[in-house]
Amino acid sequence: MSFYNLSPFHLINDMAQIPFGGDVYVISDAKYAELRQKQAADEIAVLQNRLLSYERAADKLKETINELQIEHDLLPKASEEWTA
Repeated sequence: MSFYNLSPFHLINDMAQIPFGGDVYVISDAKYAELRQKQAADEIAVLQNRLLSYERAADKLKETINELQIEHDLLPKASEEWTA
C-alpha cells in the first residue's frame, strides 16, 4: 500500500486521536467580550491583592530597618535621611 495516494486522515483511527482538543463552543461576540471583561476583573483583583501584600511586606521591612538602626545607634544624620 502506497502512502502517496492516501490522505493523512487515514492514519487517525479514532476521533479521540485528533490533536485539536475536546469540545468547541461557539458564543456571540457580546458574550465573549463579557467573558473577557470578567476574566480581566478577576485578574485585576488578584493583582491588587498581591500589591497590597507587597506593600505590607515593604512596611514591615522598613520597620525592621528602623528598629535595627535605633538599636545599634545607626540612625542617619539629618543630611543622610532615609527616603523611601
